[in-house]
Amino acid sequence: MTGNWGRTKTTPYALITLSLLSIAALLGGCPGTTTPPPEQGVTDVRMQNIAFSPAEVTIHQGEKVRWTNLDFVPHTTTSGNPGDADAGALWNSGLLPRGQSFEHTFDTVGEFVYFCEVHPTIMRDAKVTVVP
Repeated sequence: MTGNWGRTKTTPYALITLSLLSIAALLGGCPGTTTPPPEQGVTDVRMQNIAFSPAEVTIHQGEKVRWTNLDFVPHTTTSGNPGDADAGALWNSGLLPRGQSFEHTFDTVGEFVYFCEVHPTIMRDAKVTVVP
């Protein structure tokens, strides 16, 4: 053994990990990482931790749902179920990067399921119920 007792060797992987953690900490405080302020007639749904939260909401006819992406990866809110021929026919936000929002007004009474096109096996079976 040589005289480096008690010292640890810094590997490139350790430096990369520390760098990524530092960047994540800095980005965590950036503007646009929270939901917009509440509005009358608008129900907010967060896209966070690869999930819609809340996954089910009930609103009145003529009101809006606003989805806001709080994750580091992009998401969509897309009407229907993955694989449906008419998926996205009622609404499709397109890719929403972190901090971006999308709103849709629901003028028809009923139940409307939706999913994320980027994560269709995880972010699915979410629902908006619209009552008169």
